[in-house]
Amino acid sequence: MPNLTRGGRAILFVENVVVAGAFQRRGVGRRLMEAAVRLGESADCYKVQLLAADDEYVHTFYKVCGFAALAEGFRRYLP
Repeated sequence: MPNLTRGGRAILFVENVVVAGAFQRRGVGRRLMEAAVRLGESADCYKVQLLAADDEYVHTFYKVCGFAALAEGFRRYLP
């Protein structure tokens, strides 16, 4: 997504990362996140950003993938 700051460099947003139960704990999720980061790099994005469920195992997964919890997110669902 284009951005008005950072010299117009884009942001890559990641949403709904899901790995089928039969393939969990095999490195599939980590490879997906690595591919997302590479995609962001190739598109000259200045960051890859995501929102995560409020579950400790989810936070641990993203931290292992090199992400850091840096902000508090807000959202408003629309009908």
